[in-house]
Amino acid sequence: MKSEYHGWTKTTVRWPNRIHSGINAYPLVGLTLALLITFMIGTPTPHHGWSLDLPRTRFASATPRAAKEDAQVVSVARDGRIFYRNTVIAVDELPDRIRESIKNGADRKVYVRADARARYAHIGRVLDEIRKTGVQNICFFAEKVSP
Repeated sequence: MKSEYHGWTKTTVRWPNRIHSGINAYPLVGLTLALLITFMIGTPTPHHGWSLDLPRTRFASATPRAAKEDAQVVSVARDGRIFYRNTVIAVDELPDRIRESIKNGADRKVYVRADARARYAHIGRVLDEIRKTGVQNICFFAEKVSP
């Protein structure tokens, strides 16, 4: 408190407290929303914990039968893991799974989804195991790009 003399009388002047204590939440909310939108839109969502980068070509055609529930889809990841439909299997199990599927009424056609960076040795081994079942109709998935 400071006292001053103004003319004939003594008055007391109070200085206001200029310190504001509080959290400004607007920058925090803005940053949180920006990160949320970035991660929701910007990142691709892998399918069941794994994703494949398909090879790209201009001459790919649509295969609507591959979307059927009983379609035999074999996937080869870039690290060499083999998936039959959506489950990880060993390469040696592949012929038995395909034969069992054919006995249950699936088409005698196998769709192969191979990662563009997968080693040819892994893909070749999968093709050898598929041929052991007697299936001759094998289709590869590819991503169509415009010229």
